[in-house]
Amino acid sequence: MSATCWRSGSKPEMSGERASLMPVWSPPFGTPPFPMLSAELLMVQFEADRAEIERITPAPLEPAAHNRLTAFVGQCSQLSHSLEYHEVAVLQEVSYEGRAALTIPYIWTSTDTALLAGRELYGMPKLLCDDEPLHKAANEVVGRLHRSGTLMLELSMVIDGEADIATLPLGPNFAMVRHVPSPDPDWPALRQLIWVELEEFAVQECWQGRGQARVVNTLSSGLGRLQPGAMTGAWYGKFSWRLPWAKILREDKL
Repeated sequence: MSATCWRSGSKPEMSGERASLMPVWSPPFGTPPFPMLSAELLMVQFEADRAEIERITPAPLEPAAHNRLTAFVGQCSQLSHSLEYHEVAVLQEVSYEGRAALTIPYIWTSTDTALLAGRELYGMPKLLCDDEPLHKAANEVVGRLHRSGTLMLELSMVIDGEADIATLPLGPNFAMVRHVPSPDPDWPALRQLIWVELEEFAVQECWQGRGQARVVNTLSSGLGRLQPGAMTGAWYGKFSWRLPWAKILREDKL
């Protein structure tokens, strides 16, 4: 099974310090674009508490009319920041001025460089987690989120057959609201709306089946408040894409 979609033209490349991370005189990795060479993902979609969905939706984004969220556990390779890393996230469908996108209310990753790329450049709320591969036996796949040895979230799936790619809970548009705090009480913090469109998305293989999502220990997160209910879909697959430069659509002083 192989398919490619979401193609778009390349944007002009920037150089110098504008997208370099500290220390800018010797940054930990290069600037965008960041090709996702491989993403092996287990995804489970579930119904969540409506009030909590509305609470975690950052302004100026608007939540989708439905109450479905998608959690994934994955093993990824994305350069130039990380040859291999574990990542776990919750995806939420939102809109901004009528344009549909996905946002990421929760995300954990196992390398500091993947954390820096997502958090400092694109506004993803990344935190560190333990590195743990997907567990596969027969037609069953299990993925877990551990942080310093504490189990926070577990996803599992029984594969039933090939998936229709059109059913994937993914899309090219991502919208993140980055909060830039101020250490000075007399100086405003910033809130930036960051919009990025994935390019060259390709599917190596994709399977659908029956999934389960279980929240165990929430730690500092609000995962438990999502109250996962009915499971509405599950997918396992291997994908690739290109993470390009983003656009800042709006900036507010707080």
